[in-house]
Amino acid sequence: MLSQFSPSRPAVTVKNLELSYPASARPALSIPDLRIPAGQCVVLCGQSGSGKSSFLKVLNGLVPEYYPAQLSGQVHLGDLAVQQTSLEAISRHVASVFQHPSTQFFHSQVLQELVFPCENQGLSRGEIEKRLAWVNDLFGLEPLYERSISSLSGGQQQRLALAVAAMQGTDLLVLDEPTANLDQAGIAMVQEILQVLKKQGKTIIIAEHRLSYLSQLADRYLYFQDGCLHLDLEAKDFLAQSEKERQHRGLRRLIPASFQGEMAELPSRNSSGQTGLSIQHLSVSQGQEELLYVDQLDLATGQVVGLVGPNGSGKTSLARYLVGLAEAKSARITWQQQDLSARQRLEKTALVMQEVRLQLFAESVERELTLGRKNRAIDDQLVAQFGLLDLLKRHPVSLSGGEQQRLMMVASLLADKEIFIFDEPTSGLDLKQMQQVAQALLDLKRKNKLVLLISHDEELLELVCDKIVDIKQLKSR
Repeated sequence: MLSQFSPSRPAVTVKNLELSYPASARPALSIPDLRIPAGQCVVLCGQSGSGKSSFLKVLNGLVPEYYPAQLSGQVHLGDLAVQQTSLEAISRHVASVFQHPSTQFFHSQVLQELVFPCENQGLSRGEIEKRLAWVNDLFGLEPLYERSISSLSGGQQQRLALAVAAMQGTDLLVLDEPTANLDQAGIAMVQEILQVLKKQGKTIIIAEHRLSYLSQLADRYLYFQDGCLHLDLEAKDFLAQSEKERQHRGLRRLIPASFQGEMAELPSRNSSGQTGLSIQHLSVSQGQEELLYVDQLDLATGQVVGLVGPNGSGKTSLARYLVGLAEAKSARITWQQQDLSARQRLEKTALVMQEVRLQLFAESVERELTLGRKNRAIDDQLVAQFGLLDLLKRHPVSLSGGEQQRLMMVASLLADKEIFIFDEPTSGLDLKQMQQVAQALLDLKRKNKLVLLISHDEELLELVCDKIVDIKQLKSR
């Protein structure tokens, strides 16, 4: 074990912490007093942009080292004073999983990435092999060892990031939305892994909107509001709050619920019989591997179609073909019975990617909303509806993951397109924002647009979908 917190001191101690980002009118984070004992699982919750991710970045030393900010107060990891410690030294005490895991990888291959933390620590080959075997038992990543990380799905990258954190062997793990891109099987896996790590005495701090899988795991919940630590509750008290209190605080469901009954009925529902998008003889590939084959798929206008299936099954890859970012010569893709080239599909389709940061190019939120549009007008009502009005002057990279998600959502809604594809649009979003996304999708439906929704968020799927396409049914020729 690399780090061992003193039993006489908490794993985390905070006194009079205040954090402010440049060009921000108010502090992004304020915590007067906080102590987290070693071995606890603590959940950070609250609306998007409330300070959860900023607190994690303070704990792992990324603020202000990589994210410029004014930081005052005291933060200790055991006996270690964070502000007086190098980032390299902090990394020997804290393992992190970021909201967008691809930003934390150093190597191109899965196995290289897994062993990198141990090699960096100077561990012997025998110790590395021992730790790798233990991590593989937990995560089942051995079939992916030789794969390029860039070829993995978002969910597979999330699993890899968790496995790399476990390989570090630290006593403190900080996780930022670790289930944002995972299917139900992936969430169950994360839950099981966290149980194992907790039993080993690890201190686990999780910023999360998907709360239901944590109900049997968390010892304590910290609720953030407008950058302030507003509530600090034991698990039993937090879970005892009423539905009205939960919704007022903008929190997702606290107890697991199944929508499988409602989901099963969706394929038979259809709000429009109009001709829309038709896909024939499309082979969807990743490198040399064929992920799925679409013999015939017809999607009508004026409906929201949910595309579901396990992580890594080809949902995002299919979207790349539909939007025109990939081409298959043997396929025929038509819109209103007219053949579409890849370029024509790109012109007709708006896409919000799973990793929205890859779509951020401008120097401000305001500029991002008008980028590539002839009409530079901004719909103030729409911008305000998604909580971006006070962020127009901010740099997009300085926003939280949920704020970036909402930014690209609004940018896509401002585009005059016929087809809209949203890839996990509610990852990193709280209850209110998920409901806003649902309303926006229904508004597009009312405008007779075709909306393709790739999502594992069953709450969202149940709210908006007219039809569900299970990608497993498209996988065979």
